[in-house]
Amino acid sequence: MIRLTWNATRDPDFYGFRFYVEHGDVFDADAYCEVYGLVRSEIDHNDIANAQAAASNLAPGEWLEVSHEIE
Repeated sequence: MIRLTWNATRDPDFYGFRFYVEHGDVFDADAYCEVYGLVRSEIDHNDIANAQAAASNLAPGEWLEVSHEIE
């Protein structure tokens, strides 16, 4: 199973290989899977919903950095 983690930041590091969601955007699990070569059905569906909720709660100027761990 793949578990997602995320945190809000006002200082995103665009020089590394990281996945960010900008304030006002939605976390797109399909795009995330495409970037990292993952299978969506292997990601905990609650994590996807919670990452989408976290993205919708970003304040102006914030970015959501999403990452994953394979268990």
